[in-house]
Amino acid sequence: MHKNRADALVPALLVLGALLIAADVVWTFTLAPLVQGAQLPEPVVIAGQMVTTKLLLSQKIFYLHVPVAVASFAAMGVAAFHALRFLMTKDRAHDVRSRTAMQITLVFIVATMISGDLWTRFEWGVWWVWEPRLTTYFILMLLVIGYFVLRNALDDPEKAARFAAVFCIVAFVDAPISFLITRLVPSSVHPVVFRTDSGLPPLMLIPFLLGMAGVLMIAFALYRYALRVNAAADEVEDLKRRLEELDGEASRAAAAAALDRLQARAADVALTGGSGGARGATAFDASAGSRAPGEADTPAGSRAPGEADAPTRSCPDVSRASHMPKED
Repeated sequence: MHKNRADALVPALLVLGALLIAADVVWTFTLAPLVQGAQLPEPVVIAGQMVTTKLLLSQKIFYLHVPVAVASFAAMGVAAFHALRFLMTKDRAHDVRSRTAMQITLVFIVATMISGDLWTRFEWGVWWVWEPRLTTYFILMLLVIGYFVLRNALDDPEKAARFAAVFCIVAFVDAPISFLITRLVPSSVHPVVFRTDSGLPPLMLIPFLLGMAGVLMIAFALYRYALRVNAAADEVEDLKRRLEELDGEASRAAAAAALDRLQARAADVALTGGSGGARGATAFDASAGSRAPGEADTPAGSRAPGEADAPTRSCPDVSRASHMPKED
């Protein structure tokens, strides 16, 4: 994946987002006014609920807790959108974007759970309460974790991408439910953050918006950076698979060539051995035909002791007899 303008802005977005979050934190603990009951010296009951000084810290947590939660919902929405696009087009680029957005979703979901548990501890005095908002968001975190378990459990990349896309779309259904549960279930003890009648004063609204902008910038920068990393990793895996395929084809071709050479050599040996045997048989038949009729081969072992093979020659007495004078 080639670097574009959005990737060039990643360092600047990270720095700017960090500065905005730092400004949010400083403003929150210095200029943002305390909500009703945060300065009470002892617990009191306000509107039927117990309010203590613990609300001081729990109120400050919300200036970052809410932006982080919103970023997790936004990242999962991006993941579901690209998962749907992948199922429609079969374009692997959408699968990479969906998988990357799910990674960012998991990061911000964990951050939301940590900050939410801190808020619950300081607000309600316990680390966990099985109330609708916390329960639905906890289910959402389990679904995101299950997405990666499913994806890593499949060896076939095409099948893993297809199944993960379907799972991502199904898991996203829980995101709006978790976001709207405090309105759907009025009895929920979890506070409603976004309301039309909230009426936040500027000293509270400004740091909240600073934190929201900073967190979203960091989320987008992390998404673009992770997208480049994942795209490069996928390209490396594709190259490795191609090399393995080429090596396999080269090995099969070399094995086939070696087998052909062995078969050709075996055929040559068979032809050479057959012609040599035929020539030997012809020579043997010719030597056998030169003997007198009825003459048999005399084995070497049938000769008398001391008798040696000698070449055949004419008798000298017979040759000299023709030159001797005749007697009267």
